[in-house]
Amino acid sequence: MSIQLKDTTGIKDGRYVATGICHNCREWNSGIIDFNSTKQPMIFATGPDEMNLNSNAMDAGLRRHDFYGTFDLNLQLARGDPAAFPPPNLSEVKPTEHRGQDDHEYSSSVHAVVMIGTFVVLFPVGVFYQKILRNLHWHYWTQALGVLVVLVGAGLGLGMSRSYNRSKRYNSAHQLIGIVVVLLVVTQATLGGIHHRIFKAKQQPTVMGVIHRFLGPAVLFLGIVNGVLGFNLAQSSRHNIGYAVVIVIVFGLLIAAALFQMRRRRRQEAFNTPAAQNFRNGEYPQPSANEIPLQPTYGPPPAYDRPTGA
Repeated sequence: MSIQLKDTTGIKDGRYVATGICHNCREWNSGIIDFNSTKQPMIFATGPDEMNLNSNAMDAGLRRHDFYGTFDLNLQLARGDPAAFPPPNLSEVKPTEHRGQDDHEYSSSVHAVVMIGTFVVLFPVGVFYQKILRNLHWHYWTQALGVLVVLVGAGLGLGMSRSYNRSKRYNSAHQLIGIVVVLLVVTQATLGGIHHRIFKAKQQPTVMGVIHRFLGPAVLFLGIVNGVLGFNLAQSSRHNIGYAVVIVIVFGLLIAAALFQMRRRRRQEAFNTPAAQNFRNGEYPQPSANEIPLQPTYGPPPAYDRPTGA
């Protein structure tokens, strides 16, 4: 099967129009075309409108169409002598029985929301529970939920990758780093669980705990950076601006909350010192013999009588 493009192929009125002759196109492994048919089923797809390809490369990346459908074509009018191409009645070849429907990339959107929500919101909130609020219970459940969500997001990403030529080989930076990050997330959760069990039983630090403490920030950083690579792979790099804004807002709120909580804790610790408790109870330390009292320890001065004759 080969297609010979004619000189009339090109951009017309803002649209690319391909005019050509198809040789050996009557049948192939999975189908056949009946050139005697007056209603030969055909397929079409269009969009997305917001994509500007601006490339004539044969391997240029394409987005998934947002509208597709079928139509019927009278192929008897499309036949003719190749030497006299195009045939004189080519203008009469018009599609009939047009049928179409919208299409959406739901899996890619869900994958992005799930992964960004986990690495930008859920995991940092879990760290906030443990480091700032010192609440291991909520830290455990928040991070456990995050691990489950990451596994769901990874499954969506792997399944979706098979639908595109640019990702079906699983060799892009986003996919390779993503696989590593998922494995590290599972490792991080496992180390944290083992450390907690040992520490609870023996009240002693463990090597797993040390690794868990330093591996967590690295995994979080890799996951956030990989979000940028994901938008690039999906040919939606314009969304990286919004992604950066979300990161700044979320981490700004967490940092502000952490500073507020730390200031509040310092005030509470100062309020609970022995000196503060004595002050609230009205108990004051007596000065020693070598100390000069800040206030006199004697009573008020004696009263004086008014002089006579004054």
